[in-house]
Amino acid sequence: MNNRKLPVLGGLFLSAIVVACSDGGQSASTSGTTTESMPEADPAPAVMAASVAVGDVVETQWGSVRGETLTDDVVGVSATIFRGIPYAAPPVGNLRWRPPQPAQPWDGVRVAVEWPDRCPQGSSSMGAENPISEDCLYLNVVTDAETTEDKRPVMVFFHGGGLTTGTGNSTTYTHPTLASKGVVLVTVNSRLGPIGYLSHPALSAEDENGSSGNYGTLDLKASLDWVQANIEAFGGDPDNVTIFGESGGGTKTISQMATPLAEGLFHKAIVQSGSALTSPERITMLEDAEAKGVQLAQALGASGSDDVLAAMREASWQDIIAAGASDEVGFRANVVVDGYVIPDPVSQIFSEGRQHDVPLIVGANAGEQGLLEYSVPQMANLHSSTASSATYVYNFSQVPKTWRDEPCVAFHGLELPYVFGSVPTGIDSPTMIFLSGGGGCDSNMPETDEVDMTVADHASTI
Repeated sequence: MNNRKLPVLGGLFLSAIVVACSDGGQSASTSGTTTESMPEADPAPAVMAASVAVGDVVETQWGSVRGETLTDDVVGVSATIFRGIPYAAPPVGNLRWRPPQPAQPWDGVRVAVEWPDRCPQGSSSMGAENPISEDCLYLNVVTDAETTEDKRPVMVFFHGGGLTTGTGNSTTYTHPTLASKGVVLVTVNSRLGPIGYLSHPALSAEDENGSSGNYGTLDLKASLDWVQANIEAFGGDPDNVTIFGESGGGTKTISQMATPLAEGLFHKAIVQSGSALTSPERITMLEDAEAKGVQLAQALGASGSDDVLAAMREASWQDIIAAGASDEVGFRANVVVDGYVIPDPVSQIFSEGRQHDVPLIVGANAGEQGLLEYSVPQMANLHSSTASSATYVYNFSQVPKTWRDEPCVAFHGLELPYVFGSVPTGIDSPTMIFLSGGGGCDSNMPETDEVDMTVADHASTI
């Protein structure tokens, strides 16, 4: 069946989320925010029973969490944000390079108002400054639901960064606009780089499925398990979950569409400027990934040890990141075809119709001609020809007023402030300024106008 829709154009592309997320929606609006104060484990059962109010304190499967109010100072919309909720145990020590394990329950109320640590990564020019540690398997929830009976559509966002850098801890990604319009929003931190995607023959040998290399992919699946078990307590509907991601977050989204382990954990998907994983050229086989892991172990000085894995697990994450980035190793994180988490090349899974059959939105920005001409139509054609669910394609072209007048084109990542309703504050963030050079933009002080506000309102409306 071919049900591909072409195209959903310009800054209005997420008005198509009415298909991707909900059976209907209301509106509100935008901008600047302030706050007021081992083998893979089976997922825990859901925590909800009778309907209860959703307030600053919410009961999760492992304990209570307290959030705080997040307010849009321009138009006065508010939501409650819960930062740093654990969805798995810290993957440290002997849990490094193992599937995520259940978090430990806690007593009392956990104060969830500070950003969690970023997962291990190298330096970045994109403005993320909060601390880094391996204790990083946390997510953030933004909700404006009043009771658990609201059953609002859920959107789970996987951040970009090429599976190597980035964080879900962002005032752009957690802006209250989507929540004020009826969404329960979740942003996820997962293992990255060689901490999240390293294979090694000894790692495969110790795993009961003979698998290694997809620890970040398993983290994402664990976050979706957490959503299924807990999101109703935040007013969300576990039977209406959309996963979405930009750039490397699009790769993460595709990985969940491809892994059989994520069956039934989500119901729609959006891939923003990150569709290349469905290309036949974007394949990392387990044997090749293991060979790269051997090189990294040698660079760490661990390969001569009687217990190579123990030696590798004793190394600091900083040394592992540095070894992976060295010229001798040149580690590049990618989803690994390991025969278990990803049983076959993703292009083959899609061409044979074995991906999860869910509605899909896929696209890129006007300045990303390579994506628009190749991987976007390729993924759209694959999904629409082998899945019964609808496929939509978009091309985002909106540019803020100052950059529009220069002129420059919609560069990689520019849609994000519009999607999250974080205009104007998200437009002049360090990340956007860094990325703007890719669109030929010169000004470091971009101004917005009513057109930008209208586009953000439409793009963030379901």
